[in-house]
Amino acid sequence: MAMKLKIVSLIVSIGALVFLLIPSGSIWKSVSLKKHGVSTESTVISVSHHGKGLPDVTVTFKTTDNSEVTANATKRRVVSRGDIVKIWYDPASPQKIDFGDTISYNMRGVAAAGFIFIIGFYYFVKYSLTDRKNKNLVSSGMKIAAEFISIDKNEKYRMGDNNPWVIRCRWTDSRDSHEYFFVSKDYTIDPVPFLNGRTHVDIFVDPADPGKYYMDTTFMPIGNNTIG
Repeated sequence: MAMKLKIVSLIVSIGALVFLLIPSGSIWKSVSLKKHGVSTESTVISVSHHGKGLPDVTVTFKTTDNSEVTANATKRRVVSRGDIVKIWYDPASPQKIDFGDTISYNMRGVAAAGFIFIIGFYYFVKYSLTDRKNKNLVSSGMKIAAEFISIDKNEKYRMGDNNPWVIRCRWTDSRDSHEYFFVSKDYTIDPVPFLNGRTHVDIFVDPADPGKYYMDTTFMPIGNNTIG
């Protein structure tokens, strides 16, 4: 399940990064035109609205060499046909214009996408480390048969109207007679029918610290039935 969640987290991170690039590109264009472009006044000749996004505003203006140009770009502030508005244009390509009022709007998109990217990447790293830890325990840890104790509801979390189930086991280390208790990951389905009368569950522990462990619950059905 850690592998599945790792993949989901990676997809979320990549998606957020793609959406992060869109407003970032618009911000870069605005800043670049305001810094290197030419400012002038223009006349609005049409305004087109597309759903909830910013409207496309088409303007006409004259360049420094007195050439008349018609161009369009998105604009945040409300304007109407015939209004006089300030623009910045690229002298090498005058149809590239910017109204200079969308930077703060696009910054909200950058902040939202950036937040989602950070959260997604955090969980990707977290699940990657968990997956690696479990694989290391399986390959180099000490395999024990822990006594099955019970199936309980985890009162800390809820899935809809129900609390998830957990498998509880215990084991006494013969080296020092210390008793350890183990809890499985959370399950959205009741594990009882899948235990098939088991009295013990295989667990891989760190020999130096049995409190670090991985419970082998491969007897559970494959699918989206765990949390975390």
